[in-house]
Amino acid sequence: MRLPPLAPRCLPSWVLSFILFLVVAPNGARASSDALLKPVPVNMAEAIIEPFWIPELSGFAKWQVDPGNEHGLQIRQNWSAVDFEWASKPATGPALRLSRNVHVDCSAYDRLLVRLASPKGSIVRVTAQTDKGQRTFVSEPATEKRAEYELDLQGAQRIDTLTLEIEAGAEGTGAGWLRWIGLQSTARLKDYFARWDFSGMQWETYLRPADYAPRFEPRYGIFLTLQELTELRAQHEQAIEKDGASQYTQRAAAARAYEPEQGIHEFVDSGGRTSSHSRVRDEFQPRLPGNPELAIAGLVLRDAEALRMAARCALSQAVSEHWDTGFMSNLPGSGWEDRAFRRSYTAEDIAMILDLAGEIFTEAGRNYLMRRLAEEGIGPINYVAWRHEYIFHCNQLAYFNTGRMYAYLVLERQWPRVKPYTDLAYRDAIDNLETVIEPDGGALEGPGYLNPTIRENYNALKHYARARGRNLSELIPPIVKRTANYAAVVASTTTDDVIAVCDSGSSFRSDTLSILTELMPDSYWTTLYHKKQVAEGISPSVKPGPSLPAYVALPEIGYLASTRTLGDEKVKILVMGNKANAGHTHEDKGSFVLEYAGQAFAMDLGIGDYGDPIHVTYKHCQRHNMLVPVGMTARAAPLNPLPFDVKPTGQGDEQAFHARIDAAPGWNGYYKKWVRTWDSPSPDVLTIRDEYELGQGSAVEFYWQTSLPVEQTENGVTIRGDKGVALLTIPPDCTIRLDRLPLADGTDYTRIAIRKEAPQGTLEVTINLHGLGQQDSF
Repeated sequence: MRLPPLAPRCLPSWVLSFILFLVVAPNGARASSDALLKPVPVNMAEAIIEPFWIPELSGFAKWQVDPGNEHGLQIRQNWSAVDFEWASKPATGPALRLSRNVHVDCSAYDRLLVRLASPKGSIVRVTAQTDKGQRTFVSEPATEKRAEYELDLQGAQRIDTLTLEIEAGAEGTGAGWLRWIGLQSTARLKDYFARWDFSGMQWETYLRPADYAPRFEPRYGIFLTLQELTELRAQHEQAIEKDGASQYTQRAAAARAYEPEQGIHEFVDSGGRTSSHSRVRDEFQPRLPGNPELAIAGLVLRDAEALRMAARCALSQAVSEHWDTGFMSNLPGSGWEDRAFRRSYTAEDIAMILDLAGEIFTEAGRNYLMRRLAEEGIGPINYVAWRHEYIFHCNQLAYFNTGRMYAYLVLERQWPRVKPYTDLAYRDAIDNLETVIEPDGGALEGPGYLNPTIRENYNALKHYARARGRNLSELIPPIVKRTANYAAVVASTTTDDVIAVCDSGSSFRSDTLSILTELMPDSYWTTLYHKKQVAEGISPSVKPGPSLPAYVALPEIGYLASTRTLGDEKVKILVMGNKANAGHTHEDKGSFVLEYAGQAFAMDLGIGDYGDPIHVTYKHCQRHNMLVPVGMTARAAPLNPLPFDVKPTGQGDEQAFHARIDAAPGWNGYYKKWVRTWDSPSPDVLTIRDEYELGQGSAVEFYWQTSLPVEQTENGVTIRGDKGVALLTIPPDCTIRLDRLPLADGTDYTRIAIRKEAPQGTLEVTINLHGLGQQDSF
């Protein structure tokens, strides 16, 4: 292998000295009024002067924030940024203005960089007072999820003060965050990119010669056995006979144009990425193509060129210096990291290719990849698993443990002393499943988070069982089979797979549904899998399982669901509660979802891209079907996470449904009392009754979210679906407002706001459902 010369990896002592100075300085006084703070280099061309993302090092406490009480401004240090939000657009001036005396040396740089995410339509102003005068940047109205704004310093040698201003672009709530402020040398940036140009890389030391004739068999048989390979080859032959091509011929053909070495960067697989912790420019850098599926294609087709390309892809991943998303996890003097997602994915790919394309590597190539797996994969993943207990309580351990397990399984074939560590990874997988799944079979973070917890752990256990000669079914903990009722609770009666509650989307992956169907063939998971295959245009491999039960309660996680029939259509009601301290949840305790005739009449927005500031507002109680105090400048909100059990009680059958929840706990004085009840004596009528007493505010608004057409009438609101209608009748002492609110995809929807001007009382809304063609009447 021929490598270009590398920059030194050890920092000289003078660099370390001013790094330590900056680390201490943000929260302490300068030793001298004439002393200049030194920026912390993150590469040869760029440096950081304000690490907002690191709570221990962030200088946020030194920034002067202009008062924003009149428009409900809130700003706080979070684990990875300084978050801000405002409840309304101010009458005049910026929604957020903050400034700080920085007194920093910028003599080696010509640009100031500000990394943030601001609401769409907002305008950002950056002002730097320098030794050469004032420098100002004003952005265009924000259209992107994240930005790195550049301010030309025009020869300045010192920055004395910095001011950031954000002007709201739209009425209503806005949210975003400040990530970091840095400096850049545009001249040295070219050298940085040249440093990571590996497009001419040759791998002759690490790969067998091009004329080498492999046997086209996996080296270890961990991820693909000879029997499985034979079955795949038979499927390929059938596809060739029927269609003249197969998925394997298509992969191999596409791979002939790959140049994986162009996708080598300082941070692995960063090209083409839009992660919230990566650089904006990464999106426009070359991607690193290829994955283990290419190696499988090479084996099936007996195509040495495809196998060789897969091996080149693995080497190109490995040679990237850091298996992290970006410099934020590698700032000198910092202990901050963004966990182990990307390094786990990388370890998984490389481990699989070492097995599937193992014949192509020389001993030197194999040793190099195994060293990288051990040092850049397993080691840091273990650090994250040791440090962060919470990852065992959510899907993150499943993601991280898969790459770790795959790497262990390969390394132990060469180095037997690895085996005890593989066994520990097995125990962690069991621990994760038994911790995430509650005794009632529910999961606290929403179906989108249970999805990978099941899938990733199953895959890790599958290959572990093969390596140990054990039966996989014996390794799956029994609690997994308790999730059948959870499937029935969160399943959607619309074209969606599931109801998008908490930090979840509305889809559920087919491969996970296949696993759950295998484990619980007589559960609603099987029905969901059949529905998914039909939706994807695939001939179903299973028959539908049972129908949705009329009533399901999950007392541990606090969910209730009723599914009844009105004519030929389903009516489903999901009521949201909370187990104390549940994570990845929203301000939605006491909210509900109403589905009728295959559509969501009262919907849950779920969650958007975590890199888009709008996802913050998706969590708000104002974006759920809630009763919310109003009449104050601040945005009323309960605690989230909520440190209390707030769980509904109820009962139901094929005809009736009743539920009750005391939703006041956790509202921090906004409510003295809030009790909500749902009373549905038959599927066509539902009465929602809110009894409340405010501790703050002068009125309440009952919010109802829907993407269906809405019409305000004399006595209430009509919501029209494709096959059904909902008529909302409101009390005479209430008013109605229809708000059009934005969604992450650029569209909008209707929020019905039913307002009652009273600090205490009862607000009762009755919903009548009927099919199209029946007369609308209240």
